[in-house]
Amino acid sequence: MSERDEDLAATLALRRSLVSHDRQRHNRVLVEKLSDAFGHRARVQPILERMESRGQISPRQARAGERIYQCYALGVAGAHNGEAGGAYDPGGYRDAQLAAAQEYRIIRDAVGGRLWPLAFSCCVEDWSVARWCNERGRGMDPKGAIALLRLALDVAADAVGDV
Repeated sequence: MSERDEDLAATLALRRSLVSHDRQRHNRVLVEKLSDAFGHRARVQPILERMESRGQISPRQARAGERIYQCYALGVAGAHNGEAGGAYDPGGYRDAQLAAAQEYRIIRDAVGGRLWPLAFSCCVEDWSVARWCNERGRGMDPKGAIALLRLALDVAADAVGDV
């Protein structure tokens, strides 16, 4: 793997957490990467952005999904042991982590145990609805699962206020 390919892979992994949703609205961020040994290129776009651009979910629902991802990335995946604040905590980073973790729990509890696996897989793991249906949805029809995802994202947006 060349240095350029490694940089693109790293950019893809970090893109969602570093680029705000408002900036994406005005200047879409798409990462091109090599997809095979023949040099074919593929445009990579997160599933929620793709669904929004196709009209499958509303902009409000896409923002709610991005909020779920950001709360998970900062509050759960980025969580550290320790108490909030402190001398070695510039800018209240731990406070932000605690707030994100609390918001994540509020959203998860509001969405509920039956819809949460679908919302988590699509928002955090960046799975397509079809993939979720095949691997975790017990053969559910993707059209029905999209309706359930819309419901879960609406509930998430309502739980934290219109995002």
